[in-house]
Amino acid sequence: MLIVLLDADVIIDLHKFEVWEHIIKQNEILISSTILRREVYYYVDDFGFKHNIDLVKEAGRSFAEVSVKAEDLISFKQKFERFILEELDPGELESLKILDDREDCSFSTCDKAAIKVIALLGKREKGLSFEKLLKSSGISKNLEYKHTEHYFKKYLDEGSILRIQRFGLKEE
Repeated sequence: MLIVLLDADVIIDLHKFEVWEHIIKQNEILISSTILRREVYYYVDDFGFKHNIDLVKEAGRSFAEVSVKAEDLISFKQKFERFILEELDPGELESLKILDDREDCSFSTCDKAAIKVIALLGKREKGLSFEKLLKSSGISKNLEYKHTEHYFKKYLDEGSILRIQRFGLKEE
């Protein structure tokens, strides 16, 4: 069983693929407060119909809500150069801070900026592609490129290059 911190895009796509219930039974799921309360409302199916996602009532039962103190988030943001911060949304930023603080979880996202920051933080092995999350839970689906392990590794590599070249993180 994996302990997995999920980004909003992953939660939405798990619902769209109708595998949310399976994933939460197979893994210990963590969701940041910002994503839970401000970023996940609905998904649009292949026919263009909106379907509501109401996860707040499930918090504490089928997954854990995880929060970061405001002052800790402010301090975390100060580690990054402006061009990195401009690409991250608040939920990704909070999730990346959680990932940075914890050794026991992986972070699954399809957002290329967030994937780069996983590597920039030196947490490459803690990144988890959507495809790998599904496979580890015994699910195989036809996926868009953004869901694939290849896509994920591409942006991990870009983040690793930034780390090696010392771009993206401010000097301490």
